[in-house]
Amino acid sequence: MEWVTTTQVLEDLKTPDNDELAWQGFCEHFQPVVVNFARKLGLSATDAEDAAQEAIVAFLKAFRDGKYEREKGRLSNWLFGVAKRVILNFRAGQPLERLIADKTTATSFWDLIQDDQNVQHSWETEWKRMVLTKCLEQAGRELDQKVFEAFKLYALSEMPVDKVAQQLSMSKNAVYIAKSRVLSKLRQLKQQFEGIG
Repeated sequence: MEWVTTTQVLEDLKTPDNDELAWQGFCEHFQPVVVNFARKLGLSATDAEDAAQEAIVAFLKAFRDGKYEREKGRLSNWLFGVAKRVILNFRAGQPLERLIADKTTATSFWDLIQDDQNVQHSWETEWKRMVLTKCLEQAGRELDQKVFEAFKLYALSEMPVDKVAQQLSMSKNAVYIAKSRVLSKLRQLKQQFEGIG
């Protein structure tokens, strides 16, 4: 899979001859975030998919109408505003009994009461998860496989350093260095992905 930053996705959306590919790229990047966010706000899987599609279309229309200005805020904040509005409107159209009774979302009555801080936190969690996943995938493609494997075993799987070193025929110091190199790469990729700096 090709490394595509948010800047590139937005640039692609500006090009009318690239319409279908740009739309597909945008959806691949951001629809899962909106779906997961919608699920956390109490929608069923099917309703979350529908709401996410509606939010993505609303964002695209506003973007093409020139309403999104990068200088005024990051894409994640703007997409959050669109997604939140669409999802809450979608949810408002459903009977309260249906939302409370939907055991698949583990929604309770108290979860349905609006708390803007929790809503914002849910969005930020989903966004960070998506960015981290994209950056980990790219780091795995760019870095030496042994270095990346040492990082995965030590930092992600929390395997003791001596076991990682033994399994990969590395010194403990090389495992620490691998972790440091991958973390540095992840920071760089995050900035690149989100168009920061």
